[in-house]
Amino acid sequence: MNQPRTVQYSGEPAPLVLSLMLATGIFLLCANLAVWLLGWIFVGYPYGKTWQILMYAIFFGRAAAVGLGLEFGFSSWFLFFQTAAADFIIVCLVYPFFVRGYQHLTRVPYIGNTLDNMHKVALSYKPVIAPYGFVGLMLFVIFPFWSTGALVGAILGYIIGLPVGITLISINLGNVVSIGAWVWFYDKVRDWNHDVAIVLLVLILAVAIAGIVVGFKNKKKKRPVAGNGSEPGDAVMDVTNGGEE
Repeated sequence: MNQPRTVQYSGEPAPLVLSLMLATGIFLLCANLAVWLLGWIFVGYPYGKTWQILMYAIFFGRAAAVGLGLEFGFSSWFLFFQTAAADFIIVCLVYPFFVRGYQHLTRVPYIGNTLDNMHKVALSYKPVIAPYGFVGLMLFVIFPFWSTGALVGAILGYIIGLPVGITLISINLGNVVSIGAWVWFYDKVRDWNHDVAIVLLVLILAVAIAGIVVGFKNKKKKRPVAGNGSEPGDAVMDVTNGGEE
């Protein structure tokens, strides 16, 4: 199996910064699970389903997480903060492994290839986003293009050489605006016509699932042959999820 090679960029985050990000992600994940547990015990439905918001954000993207959360009966404000927290948790947990992966983990089966795939999808957006720096990265996260979102935005910020602090501010601003827009939009559509809102949610889920299926098929078809000399940045990543992450 062809293993991705080490790639380093200017402005490498310090190991302490990466450790703090990872610790923050673990803390927030535990806090999020505590909110779910307390909601389940003391409030009941729908707050016992809080953990599902994180799952929907990971597998289907923030639009699906917002739509399904509102259909479950979560309040708009609670859903807004939980969805934003879910994306930030994902960034804090994965970003350090991506950076460290290209420094230390590229020879580990599956992990190295996963990190390489995330590198490729972010690299494909580099020519468009890099000239605009902070603003370009924020807009990249705001607009729901295919395979965009906080996680790929964080990796893209690393690739184009933005300091980790600037990257986190940019992607979180973009993410907050995007999630706020989705909550407002879906809430308005539900108030206008609930059947239309359901159709919209089904379409979002269908696109996400289709993206997952197509991504796996493309990855299987284009799996590199050992010894072909391919580099991590030679091709655009085969999209392996249907959402924005």
